[in-house]
Amino acid sequence: MSNDALGRLAPHFFQVAYVIRDLEAAEKWFQRIMGVPYFARSEIVLGEGCTYRGEPADSAMRLSLGFAGEVQIELIESLRGQSIYSEFMAAKGPGLHHVAFSVPDFDATVAELCAAGLVPIQEGSFGDGRVKFSYFDCEAEGASVIEILGFDAATTAAMEQMKQAAKPAARKA
Repeated sequence: MSNDALGRLAPHFFQVAYVIRDLEAAEKWFQRIMGVPYFARSEIVLGEGCTYRGEPADSAMRLSLGFAGEVQIELIESLRGQSIYSEFMAAKGPGLHHVAFSVPDFDATVAELCAAGLVPIQEGSFGDGRVKFSYFDCEAEGASVIEILGFDAATTAAMEQMKQAAKPAARKA
């Protein structure tokens, strides 16, 4: 990957994500140890329009999203099906899974990473296309999996609102 590509990606660092076994226990730990004031939970089903290792995806997970300062913390509990999360848990157990970049031009960024020789291992969208994602395995280079995120304007605003709301709550803790 060229230095130009890294320079365009690095400013959009957004999230650190962990695959965990027990969502509620992980939330409590991250609140107590890292000071994440609160988490917003959701359940996501990956199906139509999503792929895992080039095949149609059929999996589900529970997510918790919170903010530690400027960085979003994502906790992922795999519920069913084959995915990069269930694969990670089976191979390594719980732990740091990926870092994510929220980019202004999702399609161009993904195309650039593919042109640089990286292969998407899981990709698609959810929320009626409001959230696009593509994961790339960078472990051979000594890095974690990276995720490229593309949010619509409403989702970007909601994430910013969540981050701003967490700041006073974190100061009180």
